Amino acid sequence: MLDDDLLSLASDQHGVVALRQLVAMGRTRSAISRVRGRGQLVDVASGVVRIASSPQTFRQRCMTLQLQADAAGFIGGTTAARILGLRAMPDAPINYTAPRSFRRTLPAWADLHITRWYDAPTDRQLLGNGLLVATPMRMLWGLAATFNQFRFDRAAEDAWNLGLVDPPTAADYLEEHRCRGKDGVLRLETWLERSLVRSRPTQSNLERRLIEALERTGLPTPERQYPLILANGEKVHLDIAWPDVLLAVEPGDGAFHTGALAVRRDQARDRACLELGWHVVRFDESIRADFASAARQVARIHRTRRPQLRNGA
Repeated sequence: MLDDDLLSLASDQHGVVALRQLVAMGRTRSAISRVRGRGQLVDVASGVVRIASSPQTFRQRCMTLQLQADAAGFIGGTTAARILGLRAMPDAPINYTAPRSFRRTLPAWADLHITRWYDAPTDRQLLGNGLLVATPMRMLWGLAATFNQFRFDRAAEDAWNLGLVDPPTAADYLEEHRCRGKDGVLRLETWLERSLVRSRPTQSNLERRLIEALERTGLPTPERQYPLILANGEKVHLDIAWPDVLLAVEPGDGAFHTGALAVRRDQARDRACLELGWHVVRFDESIRADFASAARQVARIHRTRRPQLRNGA
């Protein structure tokens, strides 16, 4: 029963197989029943079994739903976001999106979303690991419909950093599909208003958290990844900038701003910005302990900049 063909199929499917696949391979239902009775195959969902020696994993649960649904639908929402590499996405419940004709009952650990908006060729993609997952834009739309603005902005910036989406493509997608349903439209539009003017995504979670704290101080909305041409012709991007007062804030990610060479590089760039009249405020990761205090300090510096510029300082 557990021959090489079956074990190979299970390996390709993260340790699970559908009973219909076993029948198609020539296994009789009585033989399948005997192997299940001996505990070599373990029931994980209606019509789906696990090779007993296979570890139970997140991707195995995803494949279980896909097999139970017989590929009618796709893995969506936060589950798709996790598979596609977005940070801080939960591994439970497993989100599954299916058309209105779907009639199967999924396990209790699944979150089933039935939708009228379903076009398999454009809404889903087959990954190399065998999972049918929402396309990046369909995934992003799903997050917009369920997250608050803060969580959605963070997810959208992550997706942009990963090269999964970009603001112009997202704007086109929104224009094409906004009539399909209103959930998430406002959150997607809000993110696009902030991102379409930028050529690059926010680079770190540290940067995003500081921006949120800055917004709470009442400061004008800063520009993110502001492009600046230095005197030597080099183009740099300032993480957080107020061009009207020539003020920039650079939150330092420890992965890129530690070590003597990195410190000298940052100092040289700050001096080059100063040549053009820009004041650069740098923070390291210690601000995680009190983003509000760091934001208030920036607000005080911002208030002093306009009189300084007016007086030629």
